[in-house]
Amino acid sequence: AKLWISGGGVHTTVPPSDIVASTSPFERKIYNTHVIIDSDGQIKAYYHKVHLFDVSIPEIDLRESNTTAPGKRLVVCDSPFGKLGLSICYDMRFSEMYVDLVQRGGAEVLLMPSAFTVPTGKAHWHTLLRARAIESQCYVLAAAQVGQHNEKRQSYGHSVVYDPWGGLVADAGGYDGAGLSGVIESQMDAPSVRVPSIIMSEIDLDKLASVRERMPIQQHRENSSFSYRGMD
Repeated sequence: AKLWISGGGVHTTVPPSDIVASTSPFERKIYNTHVIIDSDGQIKAYYHKVHLFDVSIPEIDLRESNTTAPGKRLVVCDSPFGKLGLSICYDMRFSEMYVDLVQRGGAEVLLMPSAFTVPTGKAHWHTLLRARAIESQCYVLAAAQVGQHNEKRQSYGHSVVYDPWGGLVADAGGYDGAGLSGVIESQMDAPSVRVPSIIMSEIDLDKLASVRERMPIQQHRENSSFSYRGMD
């Protein structure tokens, strides 16, 4: 089919040499891994999720670190449609990671496969993704799980594409309704798509270059210098 595949996150074995601490000599953890497979069926790149989701509050007690080891490096790989910056789900809350993917790695397309809960999805999903697109001046492609997994777990959905200006290009819909199919968010009469659905979008690297040329925030970031002074 001559397709490139972004697969994530998938569980991969952590070598014993990578495990720093262990509660048992037989404990084995996994990496939460984002894999890029090229059109020849070869693994082009892989990234281990850096930021693990640990939370303990009255409503929920979840520690991803109990079973998952954190990755230690960022990954950008070349592709026919631009340089791909890899991340997974909870990573998107850490903007400094994407600054590094762009400034040091030259990323042009940010891939963020995810499984957001319904409450966090409603509150933050679109806001976080649009912010990452605007500040990095990249395309953001975020594939999202949707629907009921079991009695206790439900995912928000809304696989989306944002362009480097922060415009919503495509939305596959999710828990709270249908999304948009290949249209801009300002088009109120845009056709809706069923949930779940498959969406397609073009990656226009000329548009990306134009956005970066007309508002050179990456250059300005490189040239900036500041310090912190506390108040007495």
